[in-house]
Amino acid sequence: MIKHYEKFIFLFVVIGAIFFARTLYPNISGVPTLAGNDSPQTADAEQSVSEPPTLVLPQTTLGATAQPGGDSATAASATASQAASTTHLPTFSSAAYLVANLSTGNIAAGSNITSRWPTASITKLMTATVALDHLSSDATITITPQMFAADPDEHTLVIGGTYTVEDLLHVMLMPSSNVAAEAMADYIGHAQFMTEMNQRAQAWGMTGTYFDDPSGISAANQSTAKDLMTLAQHLYDSYPNILALTNTPATTITEQNSGKKVTVRSINNFAGTAGFIGGKTGNTPQADANLLSLFDDAGTPVVVVVLGAPALPFQDTSMLYTWYKMNYH
Repeated sequence: MIKHYEKFIFLFVVIGAIFFARTLYPNISGVPTLAGNDSPQTADAEQSVSEPPTLVLPQTTLGATAQPGGDSATAASATASQAASTTHLPTFSSAAYLVANLSTGNIAAGSNITSRWPTASITKLMTATVALDHLSSDATITITPQMFAADPDEHTLVIGGTYTVEDLLHVMLMPSSNVAAEAMADYIGHAQFMTEMNQRAQAWGMTGTYFDDPSGISAANQSTAKDLMTLAQHLYDSYPNILALTNTPATTITEQNSGKKVTVRSINNFAGTAGFIGGKTGNTPQADANLLSLFDDAGTPVVVVVLGAPALPFQDTSMLYTWYKMNYH
C-alpha cells in the first residue's frame, strides 16, 4: 500500500513540475507565440510572404477637372520577391504618373492612374495616327485663316503657305504647332476627324479618354495615365514613324510655293538622346505640364507618363525611369 502511495506522490510531483515549467516557459510545447516586431513569426512577417508590400507613394490629389478613379496610390505587377527588394519611390510633383514595361503591360508603379486629366498637346499623338491613316506624307495642304485661328501667334507656318503632310507632322510633333494640327483636321473634315479620334480611343479600350479638338487646347481633351499607356502601346506597335518624328531634335521644312526653308526644333528635352524612343509634351494652364515618354531599356520598351507636373515633367520622368531601371532592369 505504501508503494502505491509513493507512486501517487511521484505522479503528483511530475504533473506539478510540468505545470510550473509551462508557466515560466510558455513556448515549451513548441507552439510559436506572437512576439515583438523583430520576431520572424509575427503576423506582419507571415503576411509579407504571401502579399507583396505596398510601395510608399506620394499622396497626391488631382485638381478640379480630375475625376478620381480610386487609384490614388498603386504599385502593380511586382512579384513578392521584386517588391521586397525595391527601393521607395522619391517624391514627385506630378498629380498622376505611371511607369510600366510596355512589352508585358506590367505597371511597376503609379499614382492616380485611372483619374482623368487634361491631355494638352499629348492629344497630338492621336491626331497624328488619324492623319497618317488618311493622308500620304507627300500630300500638300494650304494654310487658311481658319486654321490659323488655333494659334494666331504661330511663327513657323504662314497663312497661304503650302506644306507637305510630312512637314506638318514635324511642326505639330516637334515644336507642337496647334495650327498644323488644325490644318490636317480641317483638310480631312473637322467633324469627321474628331469623330474618328474618339472612336479610335474607344476601340483601343481608352474608356477614360475624350478628344475635343485635334491640338489639345481645350481642357475638355482628357485622358488617364493608364489610357495613355495604351496609346503608347499602339504607337510602338503600329506607328513607329510617329515616334521617330518625336525623337527628332531638329529638321528643315519647306514652304512649297516659295521654296523657303525653315528650321524647326523639338521642345522635348529627350529628343535625340540615347535610349529615347519617342513621346510628346503637353502644357496648358489647366493641365500644367504633361509628358508621355518611351525609352529602350536594353531592348525592353518602357513607358513613363506624368500628368499635371508644375513645370517639372522631365525631372519627374527621369526619376521614374531611373527608379524603374534600378529595380527592374
